[in-house]
Amino acid sequence: MTAPGFPAAVLWDFDGTLVDTEPIWLELEREELESLGGTWSPGLADELVGTTMAATAGILLRRAGRPDPSADEVETVADRLERAMHARLGGGAVRWQPGVERLLEELGAAGVPSAIVSSSPAALLRATVRTLPPGVFSAVVAGDHGHRPKPHPAPYLAACELLGVAAADCVVVEDSPPGAAAGTAAGAWVVAVRGVIPVEHAPRRLVVDSLESIDLPLLRSLPRTGPAPRPGHRPPRRSEQS
Repeated sequence: MTAPGFPAAVLWDFDGTLVDTEPIWLELEREELESLGGTWSPGLADELVGTTMAATAGILLRRAGRPDPSADEVETVADRLERAMHARLGGGAVRWQPGVERLLEELGAAGVPSAIVSSSPAALLRATVRTLPPGVFSAVVAGDHGHRPKPHPAPYLAACELLGVAAADCVVVEDSPPGAAAGTAAGAWVVAVRGVIPVEHAPRRLVVDSLESIDLPLLRSLPRTGPAPRPGHRPPRRSEQS
């Protein structure tokens, strides 16, 4: 059975889920690595997707031959990456992912709160949220808010505390393995959108190609146990129920 009022809230990852920023981040990270004297390798994207700014900076520095980078070095690289993304955001480079704006409007009309839960810095999140009408997101948990990073459930549990809801009554929307693992560890249902790095199927997890296949009736049909419904499935109207 689905809990009354399910979902109590929808908790959104940011990069690659709400907005199409992952290709931009990877481009900026590649440029930064090369400026540090390192060489990009195809598997490096797997390490970088879904990490905090500090973790990303540390990975790039180690790949560039600094096996034990100082805190100042990490902060400098992270700051350069953040400022570069700010410039891209200011230039209108970020696009909302297909289906996101429609689903946000649907949730808002139904009174289901949404929150952003991201590894990105708060300043970057605010820069994007400012392009939306006020009140679309009821809470924001950023990568520099001091919580243990994904795949630890702490960021999602913090968002639930801010909203006054139980994680088990929420849906997490993610596009990366660490993010999906964080949502699952928190106890939420996870809708995982296939992104740069594939996300595996798991209990209480629905893997989709695009959010264009997701709407509120489908979210409300997610069961407490058993397999997830197929995208496109609709629960029967009351007049159709026996």
